[in-house]
Amino acid sequence: MGVLAAVLEAQRSGRGQVVDAAMVDGVAGLMAMVTGLRQAGLWRTERGANPLDGGAPYYACYETSDGRFMAVGAIERRFYDEMLQKLDLHDAGLPDRNDRSRWGELRAWLAQAFAGKTRDAWEAIFAGSDACVTPVLDMDECVTHPLGVARGAYVVTDGVVGPAPAPRFSRTPGVVRSPPQNPRADTRGALAAWGVPAAEIDALAAAGVIGEA
Repeated sequence: MGVLAAVLEAQRSGRGQVVDAAMVDGVAGLMAMVTGLRQAGLWRTERGANPLDGGAPYYACYETSDGRFMAVGAIERRFYDEMLQKLDLHDAGLPDRNDRSRWGELRAWLAQAFAGKTRDAWEAIFAGSDACVTPVLDMDECVTHPLGVARGAYVVTDGVVGPAPAPRFSRTPGVVRSPPQNPRADTRGALAAWGVPAAEIDALAAAGVIGEA
């Protein structure tokens, strides 16, 4: 994102600049909300003691009767209420979800409910709902899952499964044209596929930077 922003700025100013990007900076940025919650006294430093770190029973994963799992992210009240309806727990007299002292009790209720059916059965029950409850898929299942198929999220190139180009552009859509070049087998071909001009490739070869077969 920083490189793209710098390119756009350079087009306006006619000047370039160094883009200094570190993973630790990204972590700090992604933690901004949690850092704010901590300073507001709404986040505890203990692991698994907060709404978004697995502490809350309405934001966790639950095992199903066939040893698989369902993911629950029913943070907002209306999503939570719909989840209880689908689980047939809306009249069970459950503990108040905002009472942290009873989170363990509420988690036990939810765990018992999810353990009563298979993952596929629960997926069918929650299909099309706003309960924010979804199946936990393995990597192979992601490729064939109806959502992935409908989105065309994966493509197969020479028998190898990989992600489709993303994000999607309406006017200039991306496409996988060929499998990746093997730089060890064809360095020139790989560099050309990456858009390196032929003159630069010749210069690299002449300087001994790349080898020639």
